[in-house]
Amino acid sequence: MSEAVSPAIAAMEGRGFYNRNSAMQAAGNATALALWEKAAQSVELGEETLVIADYGSSQGVNSMEPVSTAIRVLRSRVGEDRMVEVIHTDLPSNDFTSLFTALSDNPDSYMAGRSGIFPSAIGRTYFEGLMPPGRVHLGWNSWTIQWMSRNPIDAPDHAFAMRSKLPEIQEAVVEQQARDWRNFLELRSRELRPGGWLLSLFPGGRPDRLGWEWLTGELWEVFCDMRRGGVFSDHELALINVPTAPRRLADVYAPFSKEKQFAGLQIEHAEIQPGPDIHWDDFKRSGDATKLAGGWTGMMRGFSGPTIMNCIDPARDRAALVDEIFSRFADRLAANPQPHEHFIAIVLLSKTRAAT
Repeated sequence: MSEAVSPAIAAMEGRGFYNRNSAMQAAGNATALALWEKAAQSVELGEETLVIADYGSSQGVNSMEPVSTAIRVLRSRVGEDRMVEVIHTDLPSNDFTSLFTALSDNPDSYMAGRSGIFPSAIGRTYFEGLMPPGRVHLGWNSWTIQWMSRNPIDAPDHAFAMRSKLPEIQEAVVEQQARDWRNFLELRSRELRPGGWLLSLFPGGRPDRLGWEWLTGELWEVFCDMRRGGVFSDHELALINVPTAPRRLADVYAPFSKEKQFAGLQIEHAEIQPGPDIHWDDFKRSGDATKLAGGWTGMMRGFSGPTIMNCIDPARDRAALVDEIFSRFADRLAANPQPHEHFIAIVLLSKTRAAT
């Protein structure tokens, strides 16, 4: 066990792969749209151009409905001719080509049938400041803040440190997540206009469990099988870490005072709810275990594959090894299909007028 030696976190699997394999994330987003509409109805507006920030856009397909919803509600309040600026942000290595292709070609694009919409993108982590103070009316952030800003510690007993049985590793994950959450909130508060709103949706956990046991467990078993087969050494396996973890409601509230305020932000709503299990629902209708396995394999590879590749020695054929990892993973899922139990945290925040 050693501290923070794994390579850097990577963006989602490129060439549109994440767009094609993020149906679970889209289904989760749908559960938050009513609250998002509330934010768009409540944000304070003047005569200025409207600014919507999409923090952690990835390749854009799952941003279309939330941004379109925000534009529709905001313009219903101020007029259809109001200019709207949409700023997408993600890591520098993100597949922004797929994002802009979706904006121009996807029939569900928020650009379709509208004028006066001005999209742009920023290739930088949101654990840094991204925009001038007081610029953003509405901020949307989904399925990203579970990623830590850095890998705090390498775990010898799981590819997801949150699943480690070692107390010191679990403690390092909790501490890193707490720092990241505070930092994220402070930075977003600076970028929001007074009276602005921010919605953040991410994997959540209940007090007694975090969920994701089946999928993360099966992926770890693949790595263990490959270690037993001599494909990976113990040292190589200890370096393979995907630094993501759900947050419990207590973690969400931790930075906030009794008045539910922190850094000029106020919690308007926070909940943990069961996440949709779209591939299991389809399996119950079709009985097709191969299709279920393909759906979950695409989702898992879409978000974790590039980071896993970064953790493997570049002198090896990393692409072939990642292909083998997820081929074995799909075989395991098809042989033993199960429900994927997970939870979603939805947090809605507003910036107080007094905050600057």
